[in-house]
Amino acid sequence: ASHVNRRVVLWCVLVANTGFLHGYDNGVVSDILTMPSFREMMKWPPIDDATVAVQKGLTVNGFNIGAALAAVLSGHLVVDLHGRRPALILGSLLSALGGFVQCAAVAGSTLIVGRLIAGIGVGITSSAGPAYIAEVAPAHIRGAMVGLYQSNVCLAIVGASLLNYCVHGTAAGWRWSLGVQVVLGAATAVGLLFIGDTPRFLESVGRSGEALKMLSILRGGDEGCARRELAAVRAGLEEERRAGGATWGELFTNAYFRNVVLLGCLVQFFQIIT
Repeated sequence: ASHVNRRVVLWCVLVANTGFLHGYDNGVVSDILTMPSFREMMKWPPIDDATVAVQKGLTVNGFNIGAALAAVLSGHLVVDLHGRRPALILGSLLSALGGFVQCAAVAGSTLIVGRLIAGIGVGITSSAGPAYIAEVAPAHIRGAMVGLYQSNVCLAIVGASLLNYCVHGTAAGWRWSLGVQVVLGAATAVGLLFIGDTPRFLESVGRSGEALKMLSILRGGDEGCARRELAAVRAGLEEERRAGGATWGELFTNAYFRNVVLLGCLVQFFQIIT
């Protein structure tokens, strides 16, 4: 059926809001490094020296390191074992906590720790968010719903730049900019309390009755459609079990995996440098 249940769209929009966390934390930091009040707090000289360059690198990349590690490790350890919804809530709360540590920082080391915490949170939501949307949205709107996550990443980057421009010369402008992460993370976590987990996860952990009930809700009460879709989910899970788990070595030895990963990395690389 082509009819779209409003609950599906609402849940996908709520989950896609985690893209704001990703984009905002990525976009907010570069302008903050140039704010006079921030440089004064960091006790940086008017002209950057080698020490300042190292601190800038750690401040920017503390987030990236946390996000990369969490995205790789959380897929199995959190998202698959405990569910998409708990992972999303945890990631949003960590993002809020990281933002609080950053905006309350009185030294560079505290700021870097906050960036690392926020990065871990964003890494978790980056792993769980698109997976959640793909598993609850019907096929004919799945691409649009997943694309909404990426759109929110870009919108948040623009929003962060605009806010930084407005508060650039104020005494506590950098704290306000970093503090927005607390509001975004907390508000997203509260919203996620009102969604359910995905039918695919529920089926994968043996909760078939809950999976059918959830899928029926997501398909507007059409139990026949829900049963057919759940049967397809079961078949997919069974095929995965028969195939067995993939190993990290297959990223290099399996041409399909290698090419997909390489293509994804190159797209991101050229997007950033152009």
